[in-house]
Amino acid sequence: LWAVVNNAGVYKGASAELSKLQDFKDCMDVNLIGMVRVTKAFLPFLRKSKGRVVNIASSAGRIAFPYITPYSVSKFAVVGFNECLRREMDVWGIRVISIEPELFRTPMADCEKISKHLDEKFASLDASIIEDYGAEYLKNFSRSIPGFSIFPSSKVFKVIKDLESAITLESPDAVYKTCRNNIFKIGTYILHNSPGCVQDLLIKLVLYLIRHPRPRKL
Repeated sequence: LWAVVNNAGVYKGASAELSKLQDFKDCMDVNLIGMVRVTKAFLPFLRKSKGRVVNIASSAGRIAFPYITPYSVSKFAVVGFNECLRREMDVWGIRVISIEPELFRTPMADCEKISKHLDEKFASLDASIIEDYGAEYLKNFSRSIPGFSIFPSSKVFKVIKDLESAITLESPDAVYKTCRNNIFKIGTYILHNSPGCVQDLLIKLVLYLIRHPRPRKL
């Protein structure tokens, strides 16, 4: 056995308060626990072959993007698992590679499906939350999702290329932060290494540009 690749992923919920506890559980169960379960099952074989584990994480596991909280929390956990496992398996000669793409155009980034998912979630919110946030806010929240459609890249082959490198190279990188082009790569590097206050400012700018709504009681 040369390589184990974990690529399962699911998106659920919205902001922390507007998400159900089940949204967090679902994201953690698929995005993290499933990965841990599969990895642990194959580690005995990888120890013998001195193979490698390749786990697909996300840039959302390095930068805490708002309004995808259950997903981002699970991806932070995946990044932590990858780093712990890499340091633990080094003594066995097992490489652990983390692939952390930015936003690419996959079924998970389907804005129409996301909007429908949010409408269903918001319909079951407690009356007190709907009162504070406002029904108009919740409606506009869902309607703002198509604004994100300008962000995902169709260059999914970039992820496949990094995945191929992680599996086939004799000495692959420990982390691949897959980006659509060098401009995004530089931007991602700056964002990842900026102070929290700068990250906050840049994220506020993005939310302003896509006209993300504000709660009624603000």
